Amino acid sequence: MFNKLLIISGPTATGKTALAIKLAKIFNGELISADSRQLYQGMDIGTGKDHPKNIKINLIDIIKPNETFSVAQYQRLVLKEIARIQAENKLSIIVGGSGLYIDSVVNSQPTYSIKPNTFLRFFLNKFSVSTLQKIYKLLDKKNYLLLNNSDKNNPRRLIRKIEIRLFCRDVINHVSTNFNTLHLSLTASNSYLFPKIDQRIQQRLKLGLLDEIKTLLKTYNWSDPGLKTIAYKEFKVGAQLACALREWSSDEKALVRRQKTWFKKIPGIIFIDVTKPGLTGKTVALIKKWYNLV
Repeated sequence: MFNKLLIISGPTATGKTALAIKLAKIFNGELISADSRQLYQGMDIGTGKDHPKNIKINLIDIIKPNETFSVAQYQRLVLKEIARIQAENKLSIIVGGSGLYIDSVVNSQPTYSIKPNTFLRFFLNKFSVSTLQKIYKLLDKKNYLLLNNSDKNNPRRLIRKIEIRLFCRDVINHVSTNFNTLHLSLTASNSYLFPKIDQRIQQRLKLGLLDEIKTLLKTYNWSDPGLKTIAYKEFKVGAQLACALREWSSDEKALVRRQKTWFKKIPGIIFIDVTKPGLTGKTVALIKKWYNLV
């Protein structure tokens, strides 16, 4: 069991958490979230914290909606949790769809230690996407040419890449990781996932998402990091409900596409189609083989 790490990843609406809970019971495991939205306290309905209350999932509800949180912070916390779980002779199971968080554990990069530079970000946020593209291309042409369209047209990601390129010499305390990892990634066609997303949106609306947002706004602002996330930002003051729901649906589906693209690039990953029969049995067999239990 020493140094074993199981990862259950995949795009939203593939049932990752439900499967991970079953696997934790079978293999005496403990779950660690790799979900960048479920970090926030008080943001339960929109982020889908609908797992059974008696199931412990580490690294959810750890920050307030007005607090920032970096990949480097996640890395430090997740490594502590893994060490604790291993010391208790349990299997660490990371479950979630935030690729950067997972990558910080299995493919640690020194750039995760580069802290956000508030002044630089304030300055760069004044520029258009095309100007940010030119700046990053000037700083790192090779990697700029490797960007996909999503990254190339995302100002937040461009600013982070510029920040990394400018301050990469300041990296300290880099943590290397070397786990014996089995990475299973759930997947399905968009024609299967997209209707599920729309169903979940309606379910979360019925569960009281709008009331949850009203409660959050008594303490927090639309400009806070938590309220800038999917399922919340679409309902910003002035947005008509029908338009907000369409935008929410569109944002969730765009996220699915990005997640699929991300996970396809990972070497050694095993994809499992959730629409095929025998999902649990297949994953259990794969884990047993890796875990030397057969």
